[in-house]
Amino acid sequence: MLQGKTRTAAWIGFGLYTVLTLFFLFVGFNRSSALPETGLRYHLVFDGIPLRFPGDGYSNLWLFNLGNYLAFVPFGIVIPLLIRCRFLPFLLVFLAAITGVELVQMLTQLGAFDINDIVINTLGATVGYGAQRLVRRDRTTQRGLLKLLFSGAVLTLAVYSGVSGLNHYLDYGRGEVIALDQLPLEKGELRWEPKLNGFTAAQERIEPAINLYSRDNPRSQEFSLRLDGQFKEFSGNLAVPDDVISAASSGSSRVIISADGEEIYSMDLNIVPGENQPLSFRVPLEGKQELTIAVFNDAADPRTNAVFWDLTLIEANAGQKLMARIHQLFYSSKG
Repeated sequence: MLQGKTRTAAWIGFGLYTVLTLFFLFVGFNRSSALPETGLRYHLVFDGIPLRFPGDGYSNLWLFNLGNYLAFVPFGIVIPLLIRCRFLPFLLVFLAAITGVELVQMLTQLGAFDINDIVINTLGATVGYGAQRLVRRDRTTQRGLLKLLFSGAVLTLAVYSGVSGLNHYLDYGRGEVIALDQLPLEKGELRWEPKLNGFTAAQERIEPAINLYSRDNPRSQEFSLRLDGQFKEFSGNLAVPDDVISAASSGSSRVIISADGEEIYSMDLNIVPGENQPLSFRVPLEGKQELTIAVFNDAADPRTNAVFWDLTLIEANAGQKLMARIHQLFYSSKG
């Protein structure tokens, strides 16, 4: 622990830093005018620790979240130097304090109660505590303080890199690619062509490689598959073949893709010569329990039917499946 004038100076610096931190939490960044909506705001679902690499598609948030993490590292370093405390009491008191701050932010409508903020703030303080525990001797000397700063920087960088790498895995990692024709249907019927014969659409040659939706399927139909939160993405291709379109053909084909009863993607194809260009699609399915595909054809010619090919589902990786289960358990408990 710090002693004498060094201790007094540390208390003064710690007090000023705490006031500055509270200022930014409640007043800084023009909060009073940036939050025009009324009512209490809160977010109680844990979405993971929001630390990510700058190039991961979170350019507007990564710096804010990094600051939210770094700002609380000094608390973990300085408090044990001023007050003798073991890790568990330190952690519990810090959790209570930061939870209180989040509640005040919500009640004053100068912010929101966010469980993810509590986690990232606590992580920062925990890293700071771990950094000061790495330096066991001479912590009150100038050399010891430099060691504290160095260990804090190294541990902070290591944890940030580790968490960001984990988030990259959860955001962009993927499991096995599974052909749709290999999965059982929960509702409806679906026929697949036994041979992957090629065809043309808008004079473009198409060569299916994985599967091919049969033209013998009803022109308008609906079928569903059970996902159970195990899949990350649904992708494939859609077209009306040239050989079922005559010079006098007109109308359109429409496909609606729904997940858990909510429409999430739709496609429309013109049944007109030269205007039946093939379409490709990729639909995110994170955490979804059921996938439903509805096909509608309104062409007068009974031969006209849209066809899919190379329909696949990409499995979520182990981490994504775990997060989907956590979210499902939370929402089911709320219901």
